[in-house]
Amino acid sequence: MMLKHKLALLFVVFLLVFGSFNVYVTWREVSKTITTEALRLGENMGYFLSQSLIEDVLRNNILSIRNKIYDFKKSNPSVAYVYVLGPDGKLLAHTFSDGFPKRLLDFNEPSKSPSIQLLLTQEGKIYDVSLVLVPAMGGELHIGLREESILEAVKSTILHMTLFGITSVGVGGVLVLLSMRAVFRPIKELENGIRKIMGGDYTHRLPILSDDELGALSKAFNKMSEELEMRNRQIQEYINKLKVTYSKLKRTAERYKALITSVGDGIITLSKDGRILFWNRSAEELTGIKGSEAVGKNIEEVLKLPAKMDVEDKLGVELSLQDKKEKGVKRVLRIFARKLSNESGERMIILRDVTDEIVKEELNKKLSYYEQLITFGQLAASVAHEVNTPLAAIMLSAELLLLECKDEETKTRVKEIISKVETCKHRIENILKLARTNQAIEKKLVDLAEVIDASIKQCQEGKFIMYSDNIQILKRYEYGRHFVFGDPVGLREVFENIILNALQAMKDGGKLEIEISEDREFAYAKISDTGMGIPEEYLGRIFEPFFTTKKKEGCLGLGLKIANTIVKAHGGEILVESKVGAGTVVTIKLPRRYL
Repeated sequence: MMLKHKLALLFVVFLLVFGSFNVYVTWREVSKTITTEALRLGENMGYFLSQSLIEDVLRNNILSIRNKIYDFKKSNPSVAYVYVLGPDGKLLAHTFSDGFPKRLLDFNEPSKSPSIQLLLTQEGKIYDVSLVLVPAMGGELHIGLREESILEAVKSTILHMTLFGITSVGVGGVLVLLSMRAVFRPIKELENGIRKIMGGDYTHRLPILSDDELGALSKAFNKMSEELEMRNRQIQEYINKLKVTYSKLKRTAERYKALITSVGDGIITLSKDGRILFWNRSAEELTGIKGSEAVGKNIEEVLKLPAKMDVEDKLGVELSLQDKKEKGVKRVLRIFARKLSNESGERMIILRDVTDEIVKEELNKKLSYYEQLITFGQLAASVAHEVNTPLAAIMLSAELLLLECKDEETKTRVKEIISKVETCKHRIENILKLARTNQAIEKKLVDLAEVIDASIKQCQEGKFIMYSDNIQILKRYEYGRHFVFGDPVGLREVFENIILNALQAMKDGGKLEIEISEDREFAYAKISDTGMGIPEEYLGRIFEPFFTTKKKEGCLGLGLKIANTIVKAHGGEILVESKVGAGTVVTIKLPRRYL
């Protein structure tokens, strides 16, 4: 509700309250005047009448009393009735034509003379005035005065009171209107001033019309306008500086955006929670994903990268993606992460295409591998030629000795020599097979438990092996339960190489555990040791020919290479898990069916 409406409401309330008060005062004064006038009139009339009736009352002359009160009523039209009571309280005479109303006998007894009471009748309001008839003896004279006759006497009083009320209300209304005008004018000025200030006119000032509260309010408004004008000038100057700075920053941002967009590497910016904020043109070309499709999504949904990838610890992560231009060709992207802001947590992801580098590296590895194979083939051919000749002579001599020998113990020893020579010849053949990896091997049903036991025995009996007595060997398999199709001599060489490496890794003692398990297609021989373990950087090279960390011990680095080649020729696989200081677990996976 607006202030002027509130004041108008206040004015209406004032008129209602003041008018009600004036009506109340007028009614009170009129009632008082009517009563006073009735009492005065009745007293004047009754005085003369009572004086003429005293002697008749004392003589008990009822007829004279009746005649006198009838004459009195007849001569005074304002009198409604007259009746007289004797000192004993009995009715002496009355002017009622229909008989005296008995309820008036005890009505308005004069405790003091005169006394007045209002009586409501069918004719209207009548004021009953009673006087003591005979002093010191009693008796009552009652005169009933009609209200109309009394009102004639008080009309002037009512008129004066009405004029007073109208004048009071009028004067009060004028004063209120003047007060409202005096209040509304500065308030209206203040309202207009506020609208101008809101419209941006900070130079507007209010006139000071008084020294009261409204004047103080106008002064405060003018002071506020001055402050706002000064602040507005400062803000405008600051905005102008910001516009210049923004223009420079915008040009710089456009240059950087053009640079980032045109750079060869893919650039992606991420929010703290991994949401993509920017995706440049190179990122579109490398991934085949449009920036409009990627921006706003989480990096995990688009590139399957962790949204909270550590910035410092996981640099150089590689991602393989299908090339959108050439079907069947995969692109290798190397991913780098950098922090953009410590406060906001934004990061930048760099995608670098290293496919050509990877291909080149793979080609170099293959070239080195083939060069090693060529060298190994030459070495194998030379070893086979140099070793097979004396082995043939030893085999021939041993066979002749076996024919001529009759001692069973000697025969057993000769047979062992022949077996060892055959093993050496088989090892030489395996070396030649390594140089010719496409050569097939002969397979038959083999009990893995027997092969492993023979390999353990060979490693324990070999005089050239530094085997510690503190090594505990645990066998978790049984004979006749785990069969594979393969070359028993070749498989024995595989297990000998792996068990030998495990024993050599536990020079100070430890535990060697061998367990065999299987499923419908494969058998798994798991060989675990508690040795020194293999460093992580060497795990990817242990099957390379001539790679060894035991050169001081005379190792050529061919054992695991030969073992891996034999297992692959069987259609199997060697799996290696190792942790430095905790040991190594080698699992040999071999097919149970004939391939």
